[in-house]
Amino acid sequence: MQELSPKEIQTVLENARDGVLGFAQNGVPYCIPFGFVYIDGVVYLSMFPRGRKWHCYQESRKVCFNVFLWTDDRSRWSSVVIDGELEMVNDINKIESVVKANLIKTGMDADRYLASRMQYYRKALDNPEALKIFKINAIQTGGKTMHSMAGKQPKETPTP
Repeated sequence: MQELSPKEIQTVLENARDGVLGFAQNGVPYCIPFGFVYIDGVVYLSMFPRGRKWHCYQESRKVCFNVFLWTDDRSRWSSVVIDGELEMVNDINKIESVVKANLIKTGMDADRYLASRMQYYRKALDNPEALKIFKINAIQTGGKTMHSMAGKQPKETPTP
């Protein structure tokens, strides 16, 4: 296994479509998949304030977030792990940049959908039950890459 450089970590975070967010509740791990966007060195995700993940968040803001990529021929993988703290985002300008980045990442036309999405988020700021945007304030970030046991031995960090 090899450590990823900061540039390789950035490449993985910019290209991975989804990740896994880990919480701990009463000392018991709880991990769930999340879509996310990576903007200016920060991971952003959204969630509704309910369910087990919300209870975990209420108990502790500390999280672990993992993303990984394989090369097309599955001969090499790269993984990034971020240990940090979740923070709710209330700045409407930052929310707009996150929503726009998410629309682009999912292949939607930002020019067509951004205004209606932002109308929802403006109303959601005052609604404690509405979808919320969070960022992960990284405490520690690391990444590794490794050749799989079979297949070719590429030299580049996997990208989709």
